[in-house]
Amino acid sequence: MKKSLIALTLFSNIANASGLLMQEAVTANAGAAGAGDGVYTESVASAWTNPATMSHMGKQKTSINLMALDLKMDYVDNSNPQGNGDAHTQMPSLGIFHTVQLNEDVHLGLIFGSVGGTIVEYGDEWQGAPYLDKALASAIQFNPSLSFKVTEKVSVGIGAQFNYGFFEVKTSTFETDRDGDFAFGFNAGALYKEDRWAVGLSYRSKLEHEFNVDANTVNRENIQIGTELIFPTIVDVSGSYDITKQFTLLSSVQWHKWSDYANTPIYNDTINSRPYLPQGITRGWDDAWKFAIGADYQITPKWAVKTGFSYETSLQDDPTQQWVDMPVGEQFRYSLGLSTYWDTTRIDLFYEYADLGSVDIQRDVVGIVGAFEGQIHFVGANVTF
Repeated sequence: MKKSLIALTLFSNIANASGLLMQEAVTANAGAAGAGDGVYTESVASAWTNPATMSHMGKQKTSINLMALDLKMDYVDNSNPQGNGDAHTQMPSLGIFHTVQLNEDVHLGLIFGSVGGTIVEYGDEWQGAPYLDKALASAIQFNPSLSFKVTEKVSVGIGAQFNYGFFEVKTSTFETDRDGDFAFGFNAGALYKEDRWAVGLSYRSKLEHEFNVDANTVNRENIQIGTELIFPTIVDVSGSYDITKQFTLLSSVQWHKWSDYANTPIYNDTINSRPYLPQGITRGWDDAWKFAIGADYQITPKWAVKTGFSYETSLQDDPTQQWVDMPVGEQFRYSLGLSTYWDTTRIDLFYEYADLGSVDIQRDVVGIVGAFEGQIHFVGANVTF
């Protein structure tokens, strides 16, 4: 059997990540669009981006991220209005983060959360229904980490990524069972921190989930399809600068190595006799860059406001190489946040709007010529104590 890969509509981490990977559930500073996460020390969630930040979090600290998203994706067909489609998804997400100081120089961190995934459903009457009707793909991660204080200003960290991903897909011509798979990787980081400024560098290795799912076709045939769920290598450079005691600027630059996944050969061993199954797709994806900038202003001793903006480059600008499972283009994120304290508990509230833009697709052979438009609303609270 030939192995196949299905990169579904929403992986963005989900997740501060490229493509449609959504990582807001593991973002420390979502009110600033994730800017400066690799140097931020007010939330343990920053240890997901850079484990070296834990060296500056005291003897013990716990953070809990609660988030909900509202996603809307529309497809407009150029020649057949009856072929238009839309998908609307609402779902919650959770991240739990804890760090404890083991000795004068070492911190241990335990990180658990959703690092990407969603449910998307277009139905079986739109133009792309033979290739995508409904998709479920998600992954959760346990990321134990250690940070080491080298000097009062320098710290380093390392962690292990234990991912569990699950997958299910349905088209108008076949439907798979749900399957799960484990994947493993590592992450590392370094932080240099002065009184008024800080800079951090971190790295996350790529993760690949492999599935072999049973599928039933419209002709009631049982087949098996090999699939992969992918998370790219991520490199992050973050910085912060205190202009005054009340006003801090935050920034991040990230690189995501999506070019590792240039092809999506969705095949099975008898594809030639089953033309109604999806065909192989050449992605031709580029690596992606994300640029984020934010600000944190302490308006009173108890209250602070935040704002941020991020821009992610497109993975693919050629309409003839776009595909219905994951139309990719530029992304713009706009965020607002509010921070306060309840006794000694810090509460960060945030709202973020992600504009996924308009992505043209021109697959003349299968009659899919139109454009996808998408947007996501995120709302959540990060609690640290």
